[in-house]
Amino acid sequence: MRNLTATRRSILAAGAAGAFMSIAGFPFIAARAEDRRVLRIGMSAFPAAIEPVLYNSTATRRVVPQLFDTLIAFDQTDKLELRPALAERWERVDGTALRLFLRKGVSFHDGSPFTARDVVFSLSPDHLLGPGKAGKSVAMQTLETIDRVDIVDDHTVIVRAKGDDALLEKRLASWASEIVSSRAFDAAGSWEKWIVAPVGTGPYRIVSQKLDVNIVLTAFDDYWGGKPPYAGIEFRIVPELASRMNALAAGEVDFITDLTPDMFSEIEGRQGLEVAGGPVQNTRSVVIDTTGPVLSKLGVRRALSLAIDRKALVEALWQNRLPIPNGMQFPSFGEGYIADFPALAYDPELARKLLSDSGYKGERITYKLLNNYYPNQVAGAQIMIEMWRAVGLNVELQMMENFAQIQQKPIDAIYDNSTTAIFPDLLAHAWRLLGPNGELPKLGMWEDKAFFALGEKLKSTVEADDRRMIIREMLEILHENNPPCVVLHGSGQFYAKRKDIAWLPGQTLDLNFGPFNAAYTQN
Repeated sequence: MRNLTATRRSILAAGAAGAFMSIAGFPFIAARAEDRRVLRIGMSAFPAAIEPVLYNSTATRRVVPQLFDTLIAFDQTDKLELRPALAERWERVDGTALRLFLRKGVSFHDGSPFTARDVVFSLSPDHLLGPGKAGKSVAMQTLETIDRVDIVDDHTVIVRAKGDDALLEKRLASWASEIVSSRAFDAAGSWEKWIVAPVGTGPYRIVSQKLDVNIVLTAFDDYWGGKPPYAGIEFRIVPELASRMNALAAGEVDFITDLTPDMFSEIEGRQGLEVAGGPVQNTRSVVIDTTGPVLSKLGVRRALSLAIDRKALVEALWQNRLPIPNGMQFPSFGEGYIADFPALAYDPELARKLLSDSGYKGERITYKLLNNYYPNQVAGAQIMIEMWRAVGLNVELQMMENFAQIQQKPIDAIYDNSTTAIFPDLLAHAWRLLGPNGELPKLGMWEDKAFFALGEKLKSTVEADDRRMIIREMLEILHENNPPCVVLHGSGQFYAKRKDIAWLPGQTLDLNFGPFNAAYTQN
């Protein structure tokens, strides 16, 4: 992947070249060309690559949904329910297979027709495994269970999993399942040339991208979902928040990303501007190297969690705009959500007792910390240090420059983590961090053979009641029996924008400026 990035940087451095309608039961306002404007967005970072399978960076996910569609999509409600997209309907063949009926008359940005051939290619190893089929792509976190795609006809396919998979529909609506043009990929001749100007079916098509400067899109007015709301979108790369704020205030951009809570009042005090955004499907936590002499003790790890007053933390740092989940899960997990799982407890007295019972004698616990890699990271750490001190935990901050320093062995420390649910299920959330191929086990920081076995069983379990029993056991391991982390709170994505820009956020890292954004749909 490093060689691809280096080549790509050299290529991109020079730049490259209202009526009401209804689609499959989802009405929306079709934008009139004469009313549309170019939307200017101040974004904090340039995407690693504008290709859905390669990266899950926030910058990539903000651009990709404008260019590509999935076969099935999540709506923008709290439940994240499935809706038709490039597949107008689907049906289960059995526990391992899904038949999808593809939308007819859909065009790619180059004018070529969308057919079953493009689905086969997009979901094949030739694409999903990335350059050289190295398998280092984000697609392997989402689509690892897919075996193959069979073509029934030009507009009907059967997606087959390697075994029973209750989550196949959700996988086809998630990261890396976007459909790309097989013809355009073949014509590009290489990954390096492809990522300069990828071709999808989305509401906008790429015009140019200039490394660390901007990405320019224009409306794709032949979009199957109706004309896009904007004539085009320019993502301007403005790394510093103060500079983004100034650009918004001066009218140079219409929308900025990565707004921190301490800036909310300033935005809300300016006429014509407002704060947008809110909680997303992401959990902030403090992960633990459970192999160390002190942190291996269950009582110490549980005390680290019980000492945290999460309500006070969220009030102090996030103006009460973030949720406190009951474990490593979200209500959007639907049938896989354990609603009665106990809330994350704040119990200083129990924390003190557990420390005493474990034989903890005030040994130092190192908290390896980055300088606000995450919003409010340093301030949050300082607050938690005092909460831990109040129950007798001796936690000391050690400032680090990057994750490579943090994860240099022996780690023997705690550090901050952020885990996104790439689709609504424990297997796309906690399992990503803590399954055998997750960050902590691969770093040798934590393992639990019972947890691993339950996760493998969950992958092939279809019945909802059976899945819930397994998930409950997995959550009990994570929060009671062998905790690998201290769950703090949900995460949020906050933006500032002009009030006359009609746009509503979803629950994911994705930005959606197409006609299916909730701001344009009609109830």
